[in-house]
Amino acid sequence: MHFSQVMQQFGADKPDSMPIAVPSAWGQGRAVFGGMAAALAMAHLLPVIPQHMPLRSVSVSFVAPLNAGQATVQRRILRQGKSVIQAQVNIEQDGQIALVLLASFGAARPSAHQLSADTAPLWPTDSALTLPKQGPAPEFTNHFDYRIAHGQLPFSASPLRQLGGDIRMSGNESSQAGILELLALVDAWPPVSLTLLNQPAPASSLTWTLEFIAHDLPFNTTDWWRYLAEIDYGADGYHHIAAKLWQPDGKLAAISRQTVTVFA
Repeated sequence: MHFSQVMQQFGADKPDSMPIAVPSAWGQGRAVFGGMAAALAMAHLLPVIPQHMPLRSVSVSFVAPLNAGQATVQRRILRQGKSVIQAQVNIEQDGQIALVLLASFGAARPSAHQLSADTAPLWPTDSALTLPKQGPAPEFTNHFDYRIAHGQLPFSASPLRQLGGDIRMSGNESSQAGILELLALVDAWPPVSLTLLNQPAPASSLTWTLEFIAHDLPFNTTDWWRYLAEIDYGADGYHHIAAKLWQPDGKLAAISRQTVTVFA
């Protein structure tokens, strides 16, 4: 099922607590791909947020594996002020919490300081590596196209602590890219940790924080977005990874931080 089809089950007329269908063919190990899980929670929250309140940051805890099938999503506005809204979304499955999402929305306000961000790095794409659609690649990667221009493929014993390149939704269907698509695009990249290994081993996100920089999003899902991630620190089976995602025009779109558990 295409990403946009999955999101059609949400809308402004839905109750705060409702059953949802977690899609198949979006697997990552024994759970649904984290970017899809976060998008399911955010898709239930966005319809009740005023449009003049863009998303500023979101924090996700992956409490338990979320599997394809039925689940329940619950949203709650924790506090709503003139400029900022704080909200929470839980996804429950089989009687336990699988995901907790905290989101902060903030209206623009006057500021004496306008500090620019780095533009997208320039890499040659003619020699980029392609993430294979078969083999050890997770099921969900079939929904994305990858061009790895900096770093190596997973399980290639790379000496680098960085991984980067371009990414887009696969397929010919073109639609406006929004917050939900960005959640998927950022998390669709394999953890840099896996490129250091010389053989397949499992890894999963424990926590994930994403800060949104640009809010115009005048692009389509078929456009290429640029990504770069780096391991800041890794020990005792936990890696701390910082990443950035740039829009097709080179403007910084989002800043990501993840704590990844590595079973190797």
